[in-house]
Amino acid sequence: MRKSFFSGLVTIVLTGGALVGTTVPAHADTPTTLYVRQNPPANCSDAYPGTLAQPFCSIGAAAAVVTAGQTVDIGGGVYMERVTVAASGTPQQPIVFTTNANSNSATLSGATAGFVIDGQHDVVLQNIRVVGSGDVPAVDVRNSSGVSIQGGVYALNRPATSPVIRFAGVTGSSVSKTNVSGLTSTSGVTVDAASSDVDIVGTTVQGYANYALADHTVGVRIDGPRNSYVGGRVDGFTDAAVALGPAAVDTVVANNLITGGGGHGVHNNGATGTAIANNTIKDRCRDGIRVDGASSGVSVQNNVLAVNGYFSQGYCDPAFLDGVEIGVYGGAVGRTVVDYNNAHHYYNDSPQIYAWNTRMSLAAFRAASGQAVHDRETGQAPESYDSANSAAPGYPDLDRTGQQRIDDPTVPNTGAGPVTYADRGAVETIRTPVVLFNVALNLEARSVTIDASASTPGLAPIASYEFGFGDNSVVTQAGPIASHTYTRPGRYTLSIKVVGTDGRSTTRTEQVSVLQQTGTVALRALSNRRYVSYETGSGLQPNQTEPVASAQFDLADAGDGKIALFSRAVGRYVAISELDNSTLTAKSILVDTREAFTLIRNSDGTISLQAPITAQYVTADPSGTVAMSASSPTINTWEKFFQVKPSEANTSLKAKVNSRYVSADGAGTKPLIASAPTVNLWERFDVVQLSDGHVGLLARVNNKFVSADGAGSKPLIANAPTASTWERFDMVNNSDGTISLRAAINGKFVSADGAGSKPLIANGPAISTWEKFTLG
Repeated sequence: MRKSFFSGLVTIVLTGGALVGTTVPAHADTPTTLYVRQNPPANCSDAYPGTLAQPFCSIGAAAAVVTAGQTVDIGGGVYMERVTVAASGTPQQPIVFTTNANSNSATLSGATAGFVIDGQHDVVLQNIRVVGSGDVPAVDVRNSSGVSIQGGVYALNRPATSPVIRFAGVTGSSVSKTNVSGLTSTSGVTVDAASSDVDIVGTTVQGYANYALADHTVGVRIDGPRNSYVGGRVDGFTDAAVALGPAAVDTVVANNLITGGGGHGVHNNGATGTAIANNTIKDRCRDGIRVDGASSGVSVQNNVLAVNGYFSQGYCDPAFLDGVEIGVYGGAVGRTVVDYNNAHHYYNDSPQIYAWNTRMSLAAFRAASGQAVHDRETGQAPESYDSANSAAPGYPDLDRTGQQRIDDPTVPNTGAGPVTYADRGAVETIRTPVVLFNVALNLEARSVTIDASASTPGLAPIASYEFGFGDNSVVTQAGPIASHTYTRPGRYTLSIKVVGTDGRSTTRTEQVSVLQQTGTVALRALSNRRYVSYETGSGLQPNQTEPVASAQFDLADAGDGKIALFSRAVGRYVAISELDNSTLTAKSILVDTREAFTLIRNSDGTISLQAPITAQYVTADPSGTVAMSASSPTINTWEKFFQVKPSEANTSLKAKVNSRYVSADGAGTKPLIASAPTVNLWERFDVVQLSDGHVGLLARVNNKFVSADGAGSKPLIANAPTASTWERFDMVNNSDGTISLRAAINGKFVSADGAGSKPLIANGPAISTWEKFTLG
């Protein structure tokens, strides 16, 4: 399909998959459609007239009788045929071979499968699929004109001596929106020197990047005048993605995406008047664009090239170490225009990314050639915005996706020509809003807060934010922050849509777990008696003397007997890092295998956490400076933790009977007694939630547990290194706001004996004033 920069246009318009044009009705007694069906109930026969009721069995039978203005409708199935089209249509009444453009489309298959059009004109192949052996072209068009290949797939499935699609002596024809692939020793599509005005539009050509049995392969080879390859994509091929021979006069190669392969991106070998414009070319093993031979009048403008000629790609031949992004050689030197391109080799470490007969830097290229004044050596995408030359030969008004050129108001217009805001490369970047957000969970409130303040606008300012919370609740508002409370625990999909004033929008989704909270704890490591804390960027560490905000965690039901640990400070779940499969972080909002732990209740009243994903235990180095990890195969001291409610850490016990505080007298060397008028170190305790449901009192002054000594027959004393039977108590909440402690060893209540004048002892049969204390 010729673009606006050609004269003598041939225009093909597709609407709904059908050819549209000015059509003269067929004669009344001539059917407009011939049908080919292989479905047995259809009772097909090549002797039939080709009606829907009596269809042909083979495409060849229809091709033998089809005339101008008729369409051959091919039903789904596999046809082992090579079809010769022996008749011609007219521009107003072409002959059309068509099938459904879906998975039920017809397929021609076999060693010689395909179409031959020799000496005909005005023939259309629409949505056909051909899978051939590669010994002959899938489509062989010779000495013809007005041939249009629209859609479909054409592939050769093994190394061959033939191109997939071949044009020889052809004029005024086209290939549009077609997929071409195959292992071939020649090309995907070839247009020979006797062919002219052949347009290859929006067509993808795929081949092996560097296949040893298919040396010197080319994706698209053009050898005749006034042909074009526009808006396509080429992957692979060992010689070149696009190759232009000496007779390819006034050829246009524009708007194409050309990616990894062993050969050049675009190789102009002696062709004159070539326009190479607005292509994006990357990851080729040799030159991105090479102009050589007797080439003259060649224009290389508005292209974006990156990492071409770089050797580290696995498919590159080590012999080619001299590739550049843009290279001009031989007779083309002094007769080629290079300007308004972006080139980037490899992290700017290889400055010799241009060539003017020899490899050199961009600055040296400018000095030697007088070209590339507006070229940029950059791999940054914004450098291609609003900076192309719209007056360059071959410049396409639309990008390869059909998008109009758009002026980005945030970018200065540094281009040239009538449209100073066109982008370089194959795609016009239409910036839509970028959705960036933070999710804060609150398990206690069963709520989520989404903050999308970090989102950035596209071409226009942000007009609104739409928040979907995954339970059919949607909020649309002008502000970027929204909160929501869930009625039940679960896994929900959040959706955040940011809309600009121009109507362009971007949506991001994120899954979140809102689990059932089962308690709030601080974890005190047995290895150093310090509280585990999470600080953003530093991991979990046992480094706090108090359960400060960063050391408070919710326990949550993760299902299947597992628990999740939720950092209240950052609103995230603790997880096993994917980087080393052991380090603990608190970055997850979704509970999966890395966030689920098995809680082990140890006989000494401590707990341990096992990561089911690795079967290793969480360990806490006593230094307090090493990030915690799930890396221990067994449970020892470093793998044990006390659970303490944050409100019951560093607390005191005030006896109701005398309003005095319980003291670990003599720094813990003497029995406890309610004798202190104020709270100091001797009067401070942690109430430890033991693994069996009891509590223990850990004296801060010596880090020892309070023991009901002598199985409760002696006064309480803080002298036990661990919580055994004598160190376990039940906490009873009284109706007056006080608490009482019942020793597990004898079932008696702790009493401030002698109205507080004597040491505490677990001998109270019932709760009276002497057995009541205020915690806090």
